[in-house]
Amino acid sequence: MTLPQTNTVIIRAAVRDDLDGLCTLESGNFESDLISRASFSRFLRQASARLLVADAGDADHPEIVGYGLLLLRTNTVTARIYSLAIAKDWRGKGLGTQLLAGLENLAMDAGCTRMRLEVRVTNETARNLYERHGYVRIADLPEYYEDGGDGIRLEHALYEGESAVSPAVATGAPLILVDRLSDQRFAVSGARVMRVRDYLALDHGVRNRRVINLCQSYEYLSRGYYCSLLAAARAERVIPEADVLLDLNWKRLQKTARAELSPQIIEALEKSGQTPDQAPDHIDVYFGRTANKKFRQIGERAFDQFRCPILRLHLNKQDRRILREIEAPSISQLDDDKLVEFEAALRAYLRGRVRKQGNVTPPTALVAILHDPDEVLPPSDKEALANFVQATSDLGAKAELITAKDFHHLSEFDALLIRETTALDHHTYRFAKRAVKEGIPVIDDPDSMLRCTNKVYLAELLRTHRIPAPKSAIFDKRRIPDIAKQFSFPSVLKVPDGCFSRGVRKVKSPEHLNEVATEMFKNSELLVIQEYVETTFDWRIGVLGGEAIFASRYFMAPGHWQIVKHEDDGKSYEEGGFETLAVEDAPADIVATALASARLMGDGLYGVDVKETPHGPMVIEVNDNPNIDAGVEDVVLGMDLYRRIIAHLLGKIARP
Repeated sequence: MTLPQTNTVIIRAAVRDDLDGLCTLESGNFESDLISRASFSRFLRQASARLLVADAGDADHPEIVGYGLLLLRTNTVTARIYSLAIAKDWRGKGLGTQLLAGLENLAMDAGCTRMRLEVRVTNETARNLYERHGYVRIADLPEYYEDGGDGIRLEHALYEGESAVSPAVATGAPLILVDRLSDQRFAVSGARVMRVRDYLALDHGVRNRRVINLCQSYEYLSRGYYCSLLAAARAERVIPEADVLLDLNWKRLQKTARAELSPQIIEALEKSGQTPDQAPDHIDVYFGRTANKKFRQIGERAFDQFRCPILRLHLNKQDRRILREIEAPSISQLDDDKLVEFEAALRAYLRGRVRKQGNVTPPTALVAILHDPDEVLPPSDKEALANFVQATSDLGAKAELITAKDFHHLSEFDALLIRETTALDHHTYRFAKRAVKEGIPVIDDPDSMLRCTNKVYLAELLRTHRIPAPKSAIFDKRRIPDIAKQFSFPSVLKVPDGCFSRGVRKVKSPEHLNEVATEMFKNSELLVIQEYVETTFDWRIGVLGGEAIFASRYFMAPGHWQIVKHEDDGKSYEEGGFETLAVEDAPADIVATALASARLMGDGLYGVDVKETPHGPMVIEVNDNPNIDAGVEDVVLGMDLYRRIIAHLLGKIARP
């Protein structure tokens, strides 16, 4: 087999041995204002400087094809890009974006919130790079350069959540780590093969870069273990993670996994007309995939629990619990036939991340949009989902619609947008938790789900922060008589995790309270009772990253006291009308109250329901998964609404 090429570019911190390459690159790019060898050497020693290089060589023979120089100053939150250069033969391959993102990450690590730089007016290529990633012109600099050339100063807010431009996303070339280069017996286009010892010697990672750890040993405190540990510390997305390696050696987890998978293995055999004694000695799983299709689901589930590149499920044909052991063998244990299967699985695992060759511009990021095509009342209709996909494309990224069955593919994406009704005991929460564990930014994040979904938490939070809301109380079944005395009627009862008008009942009297609460307590230890405030409509203020993005009025369903009237069959429903206004045309106190409420939840996407009363605004709910439907919430902003949400999500990819 052909040995792999290892000249894919990586971004790393510069070292003294790079001086020759830096000087060659500098003289090949600039005719004036050159950085001298002595200056490069000084920057390497200077505590306030950060120098990154793009290296297309290997550990023994580096080839510097680009660099970025960042300067930091004390007592300021503004970092300055002093210089950025790419070798002429390497331009147009995305290196500028990778270096820019690496510098931005370093600036954020240093506590900076803004970036500044100077560029020649005539350097259109560099200006396009910076402007594409959100840098805006703030000053003209006549005769700024040594040769009298004019310059301009650009600035970028690192945490800008509403930018309609593509962020500088530094996923970088995926790294495949091996003990010896000869261990990797096939080439993977766009990926960089690196020896473990070289990776451990690096002092700078690339945030969100994919790292495939194929070390021969994953034992605790081995080099393989330390590779996974250091990758996580460098904010890189490594497989397997260090805690997975510990899990594989935890007997209790192994026992649980064997108990869950054994019946599924037997069932898969029976479906194919085989008995347990006809089972193979083991099942190999490569990135969740198996060569034998009848074991496909077993492979996916094993990979969900123990996310290792290679898993081997050892079988005991004579035991009713047929799965005897789960291990993570090394790539060196695979024969040529197995290696072909592993190669195909690795390529599939990296799809969407490997940089395409030629002049095709790859997307800066791959966004998953989780939805349920069969949901009766989804938070986004089909047209809105299509708009999210288009908005992602407008920003230079790519979106794919996924469903619950794609859970094991989540790590293949850069970001996750949940457009399915969320719940804590639901796969949407598991998706959000997995995204956070994988280092993937997500809307809605699990903390927002927890805070918004549970009405007990929300009521207490609003009360603690003195956010105006209808009188409410949290109670258990023993306090029903006391609650009946404290509240007037009608009042509203809510289960803690109800959503979209479900789990909400209107009670008309103390007797009715006792009847309805007794029924609802069968499913919840606590209930929330809230003063009933009668209005013909509710305000819904959409909040993204602490800023209002839409203002809608939802009118009550005909003959009903709620916006949505659900029928007893659980499928039919009736809604009231709506009116969407520009945020600036909504009452200022309504918007201010909504913003104060949403900021208690986080910096994600929220829909705050507010009632307009003679006594001022009253917050009814804060929703973590607000409706974004075509022709409703987007009436004012149109496609800009979708682009702002996607831009906010993409912007988080480059954040710490």
